[in-house]
Amino acid sequence: MRMGQRARGDDGAALVEFALVLPILAMFLFGTISAGMAWNENLAMAQGARMGGRYAVTLPTRNFDSLDDYLDDVETQVVNASEGAMDTTAPDRIVCVAYVHPNGSTTLDQTRRRNESGTTVTRGNSTCFTDGLGSDDTRIQVMVEKSATLQAGIYSRTVTLHQQVVFRYEVTNGL
Repeated sequence: MRMGQRARGDDGAALVEFALVLPILAMFLFGTISAGMAWNENLAMAQGARMGGRYAVTLPTRNFDSLDDYLDDVETQVVNASEGAMDTTAPDRIVCVAYVHPNGSTTLDQTRRRNESGTTVTRGNSTCFTDGLGSDDTRIQVMVEKSATLQAGIYSRTVTLHQQVVFRYEVTNGL
């Protein structure tokens, strides 16, 4: 038998093998694309949290009538900087921003939190999360969370994307 010739009866073998392997390759491809999209959303969430936190630590609270107004402004910055990943249509979306003041007793120097879950806003005098920093540190906490779906053909799984940052509050009375 000469090289390059097929044996008798093998005429459709390559096509059958390809038909068996194609669904597995397609699942890997769709899974990779889906995971890449989720990773991109997670990076956008991290960017939004960092940009909102940086904005908050340089923004004097005295420019606002209340800490609630201050936290509303910071939350808007977080959402705007997240490149659409934290829009109000995002599934299971949570945006929490907290101004943590160690011994504050005035309206603008106290621990205050704004938590938005979906479109419902709640407020309180607590932090967004335990950050392990000292009780003497005035700081800003930003936490963003949402769900994303990873799809690979017939396989699908919902995962929670989560980012949190803490920044030391930098504004002093001299600014």
